[in-house]
Amino acid sequence: MSSTITLPADEPLILIDRVFEAPRDLVFKCFTDPVHVVHFWGPHGATTPVCKIDLRPGGRWHYVMQFPGGNQYPVTCAYLEVDAPERLVYRDAPGDYDGDLAALPPAFMVTTVEFTEADGRTRVLSTVRLNSIADRDLQVQRGFAETVSQGLDRLVEYLKTL
Repeated sequence: MSSTITLPADEPLILIDRVFEAPRDLVFKCFTDPVHVVHFWGPHGATTPVCKIDLRPGGRWHYVMQFPGGNQYPVTCAYLEVDAPERLVYRDAPGDYDGDLAALPPAFMVTTVEFTEADGRTRVLSTVRLNSIADRDLQVQRGFAETVSQGLDRLVEYLKTL
């Protein structure tokens, strides 16, 4: 089963839905422990040579995706909510983010990830909210949703090794 990507016509959202053949606790851990994240985060062909996670509201998630040819893409996020193993909410943050949520500039992108378990399987629904439909459409055009979907494909394969 592949990811389902939905772009509501009237809201600046990207919805990415995927079911994993693994228990929720394990899937949540894969999303929140750098030991696991480095094995699947990013599109096919990319690696994640840097991943640091401070898993708490106000905590920082910093990672670097490296692409074939050596190009690197550093990303920093700030956790807004952590409700293990059910929900994560994080937003974009500048690279020098130090844990002070109140000092952050307005968010460009806020992601809510919900983990729901049924019969030993886990549904992961990522809701990405942008500031406008135009911003959303630009991110889709740049390959954001497909990149996330490919990372989830990689997670399916990684879970088989655990």
